[in-house]
Order: sequence, then structure tokens, then C-alpha cells
Amino acid sequence: MTQYVTHGLLRAADQVRAAEEGRCVLHLDMDAYFASVEQRDVPLYRGRPLVVCHTSSDFCTHGVVATASYEARRWGVKAGMSVWEARSRCPHACFVHADIPKYLDNARRIRRLCERLSHRVEVFSIDEVFVDLTPLLRPCLPGEGRWREALRLGRELKGEIRRRLGLTASVGIGPNKLVAKMASEFQKPDGLTLITPEQLPDILAPLPVDRLVGVGERMRRHLRAMGVETVGDLARTPVELLEWKFGVMGRLLWEAAHGRDGSPVREGGEEQEIKSFGHSLSLRGGTRDLGYLENTLLGLCDAVTRRMRREGYLGRTVSLRLRVGYALGYARTRSLAEYTDLTSPVYAAARDLLRREAGSGLWTEPVTTVGVSVTQLRRREEGRQITIWECLDSREERLTAALDALRDRYGEDVVTRASLLGDFALSGMNLAR
Repeated sequence: MTQYVTHGLLRAADQVRAAEEGRCVLHLDMDAYFASVEQRDVPLYRGRPLVVCHTSSDFCTHGVVATASYEARRWGVKAGMSVWEARSRCPHACFVHADIPKYLDNARRIRRLCERLSHRVEVFSIDEVFVDLTPLLRPCLPGEGRWREALRLGRELKGEIRRRLGLTASVGIGPNKLVAKMASEFQKPDGLTLITPEQLPDILAPLPVDRLVGVGERMRRHLRAMGVETVGDLARTPVELLEWKFGVMGRLLWEAAHGRDGSPVREGGEEQEIKSFGHSLSLRGGTRDLGYLENTLLGLCDAVTRRMRREGYLGRTVSLRLRVGYALGYARTRSLAEYTDLTSPVYAAARDLLRREAGSGLWTEPVTTVGVSVTQLRRREEGRQITIWECLDSREERLTAALDALRDRYGEDVVTRASLLGDFALSGMNLAR
């Protein structure tokens, strides 16, 4: 749930002025976005199960599912699933590489269409946009007339996207971002749903608690242990109990169950602060070779910290992600003593986590995916605490700056760690671009 708080969704109603009465927010969610773009551009894919993959395999034999068309979803294929599992569930589907530059270009066009409707537009993800309709609706009288006009604007935006881009979208309209986002899920695909303040919180009460924005599998398990199965159950739970169990997140959960959210629609959503840097790599056939995995991890850490320095960020929390075989996937996390953007401390933490997992006995099958990410970020200009050891020896920082300057001038391949010159050269892959 923390990701939604840090990303500008789920704020306490008394935290921001945007929670004033009379708000109207539209949430636009593109339907099976990556797959829909491919089906629009390639007639062969239309009406057939299509799976868009994040993979380094030429034939999409491994990696993860980025998006599945609705035809593929009927076979149980969904985003985040391994390509191997998707093939086993829907062997007759078409599997294609994700074309991120094309999807970003269409996303920019969608945003421009939204900005023609209102200047208050926030990009929430590559296929989701919030639009604040409040200024447009001020001339309308409060009540049903205002919400009818909001529905007309939503229908108009959907029609513009269909005519100009050949894509469908589901739109949710509500008194805040949380309710609008949940409303857009009610009638997918190509839906248009309005939830008014008078319908809250009753309209949300029958929904399973994991339909609530920010409640993932782990939170759902915790809530189920408390006897909370639906959003209504959560709304009836004493807020003091939730605060005791989950801290500040407990109150936000309780507020969300009542359909309350004070977070504003931020203009220029694409410029929001980055929350993490990460890379992962699928290993063809998998491996149990710890040395090979450590070397792969070194290249990933090198690429991640290179991007952090280029964007001007320091990080403190290192996460190691592993997939064993094609079924078991999990992550392990460690926090560093200080913020950093250097490879050595990030790699040391990730390597220690990897070695601990290698000795845990969980690797009954070869490791097929390894990844690393750095979170708990802050801008470099905010400064970082310098340890006594860094004062005595800053050679790594000076060396890193020199290597970055060379790569900036001559390209990523100009200099590479010797250990990465084997079967792959991670520093020269697309990872650092």
C-alpha cells in the first residue's frame, strides 16, 4: 500500500486543501493497453489471444508477461505471470516483444487529448491518467446536473481516444482520485462508471477487500486474519484497531474503505519524483552456479547505480528479486547504513542476500530470473552523510565519476568490468540506457 501513498494517492482528508467539497475527478484507464496497441497496428493479432512480454528472448520463450489481451485473459493469462506459465495456459496465443517507445508515444498523445479537456492532468502510469474536472463543472448547479455533465465529458474523452488513436479506455468518475480509480474497474473494458458522494460508502461495501486500491496480497492476508473479507468489513472495523495494527496506514485504509481521499490531481504527473531504480534479467534455462549469479548481479547493480547517478538520486534500501524455476518468485530486502549511488555498497548488500538465499535450501530448481532494485530514494542535492572511511579514501567515488564521464562521451560500451566480458556484457546492454 505504501506505493500508492508515495505516488500521490490515498492521502488523509485533512492533509490537503484538495479535499474540499464539490470535487469531481476522472480516471482514465486504457484497456489491455500494450496488447490493444499491437492489435490496432497488426491485423493478424485482432480477435486472437495476444501476450506482450518483457523478455530478452528472440522467440519469447522466457521472461514475464507485460500485458495480455482480453482474449488471452479468458485462459487465465495475466500481467506479471512468467511467459512459461502463460504458454502452458494458452499455447495457441501470439507472443510478442513489448515495444515501449511506441507505447510511450501513444501515452503522450492520450495525455494531450486529456489536456484539451482540462489543464489539471496527472499521469499515474503509462496507461492511467487522472483529470480534475472540478474547474469545468463550477458553472453547473450542484447535484445531478453536475454529474450528468461529468458523464458527458467522460464519454466525449473516450470517443476522442477511439477516433484519433483507435483504442478503447475505461473511465471512472467520482468525488476523489481513489473513488474514480475504483470506478474505472467496474465495467471493463470500454466502460464508463460514475460514483457520487451519496453512493458512498455503500457501493464499495460488498467488494472484496483486495479490490480496494493499495490492498495487495500481503495486506489481504493480514486483514483476513482479522476477519476482514470485504470493504464493508474494513469500514466497520474500529479505526483505533487498524492504527494499532498498521500504524498510519491503518487510518488510511479505514478512510479508503469509506471512499475518502484527499490527494490532489497533480499537474505534470510525468515529472513526479522517481520512487525506485531496478533491473532484472531472465536466464535462459536457469542456473545454480552461484559465481555466475553473483557476476550477473554485479552487472545489474552497475547498471542500476549508473542510472541513479545520471538522474541525480541516492538510495538506501536494496532489494534482491529471484525466480526459482518458473513458479517460485520472491524478494529479499536490506537497508544500508547510509544513502549511496555507488556500485560497491549496493552490490555488497545484494550479494549477501543472494548468498544467504543460496544456502537456504529453497533452490530446488535452477534460478531463472535475478533482479535488483534500490528504493528509499532522495535527491543528490539534498546531500548525503559522509562516513569517516569515505573521508579517508574517496577513490571509488572519483573513479566512478571518471568512468561516467567516459561513458557519457563515448557510449556505455567504452569501458566494462573485466568480469563482465564473458558470455554477456551487462554494462553495455540496454540496461543503462
